[in-house]
Amino acid sequence: MEYSNAWLHLQKAKEEYDASYSAFMRDEAVMMSDFGVAMPTGDRLAALGILVEVLPRVELLFSLLADIMNAAIDSSYVPTIMLAREVLQHYKEESRVRSAIHTCVATYLAENDEWHYRRITELYEVLNYQEELASFLLICQANSNLEIQEIASDYGLEG
Repeated sequence: MEYSNAWLHLQKAKEEYDASYSAFMRDEAVMMSDFGVAMPTGDRLAALGILVEVLPRVELLFSLLADIMNAAIDSSYVPTIMLAREVLQHYKEESRVRSAIHTCVATYLAENDEWHYRRITELYEVLNYQEELASFLLICQANSNLEIQEIASDYGLEG
């Protein structure tokens, strides 16, 4: 019995993917440069998908953290938000990443934008950062924007 053309094509594509993956992973400097180019552009979704696959060392991730956070908080495209969260989940136990996330979140607070506040709340919940979530909900509750106050109510915090 012979394989179908679809099977043979898929097998060849898998071999090409494996070879490309190995070549990409061999040079971390080039890999991170490519991510740096892709993240702030229209290739952000592809870059996040590849990041989930390659999971670079945490030291390398720091150069991309602001762009990843931007994708998790400021994006209006749900698949981008979900992939950014997935990348961050892989590094959530790293204290340096946790601290950097907190610093990045602080840059969004002054904007007083309900969309950002809601994405931040969801991110803290997804990452299971209970202390940060509790503190952030208090910030939401004390905010003058009623839509932001509503976030605290949605998470069970009553005023």
